[in-house]
Amino acid sequence: MPFASLAGNERLKKLLRRAVMEGRISQGLIFAGPVGVGKHRFALALAQAVNCENPKEGDACGRCPQCLKIAEGEHVDVQTISPEGQFIKIDQTRKLSSDAQFRPREGRRRVFILDEAHRLNLNAANSILKTLEEPPSTSLIILVTSKPYALIETIRSRCRMLSFAPLSNVELESFLAANYPRPAEETRLLARLARGSVGRALEIDLGEYREKRRFIIEIVEAVSVKRDAVKLLNAAEYMSRKLEREEFEKHLDTLLILLMDVFHLKLGRSTLTNADIPDHLARIAEAMSMELIIDWVEKIEALLQSLTRNLNRHVAMDAMLVSL
Repeated sequence: MPFASLAGNERLKKLLRRAVMEGRISQGLIFAGPVGVGKHRFALALAQAVNCENPKEGDACGRCPQCLKIAEGEHVDVQTISPEGQFIKIDQTRKLSSDAQFRPREGRRRVFILDEAHRLNLNAANSILKTLEEPPSTSLIILVTSKPYALIETIRSRCRMLSFAPLSNVELESFLAANYPRPAEETRLLARLARGSVGRALEIDLGEYREKRRFIIEIVEAVSVKRDAVKLLNAAEYMSRKLEREEFEKHLDTLLILLMDVFHLKLGRSTLTNADIPDHLARIAEAMSMELIIDWVEKIEALLQSLTRNLNRHVAMDAMLVSL
């Protein structure tokens, strides 16, 4: 996975390639950004670039034995350290600090990637401070995190932080079309649902999403177009009592996406997530006022927020319906 094969964050790609070319890669790096934007892939691409046998303009060839072993997770000098349970623990970081003192066995640099680095417990975080402050010239430590300011300040002060951004819809569409070909309409829908995250795009089951969307559309049309309150109550009963919490939240998220599309349609905007169902969106947009859409969105977001406090789903759903 050379840099050239990665999607998005072109500025960081150029910065890292130039640093590799000029031999001035910081030995402690923080890759910070939202979940699923490719931070770990960039870390592996950097590990390849500093160990590649045939690098070109600061990028790995992707084909030499070093590159292939890193891509397959079999390179002895490239380690990924992940949380054991809830945290990354001190035994893991002590081993990292010890291993970092030795010269590489196969490549030119040892690379240690700490996934979800914000989950370092305090003892583990403190145990790598000396290694980050005086790292051996042949070792590189990369902390990958979606919550950089959850890292202790003494770690942040010893590392260079690179901030990764979500991919644009165009970048994500291009990446999906090149690597996971499917009908263009499906690729477009997937890219918009993923909200800039490659990881999320690869996890989404479009068949499952469309089934949820069909259910949600029936509810919204029943209420907004047909004024069928009974249908809404029955659907609410099903969602709050029959669905597990995760599925319940996914249904509400699908409803929010649909309502935001309707809102944008009423504003005359053509870039919609659910652009493959224009007739449904048009009917709902005609039946709902801007004020009603905003009211629904606010109430649903308040309901989702209440769930973080472990409020009973059925009680919360009933309260939302009464307010609507």
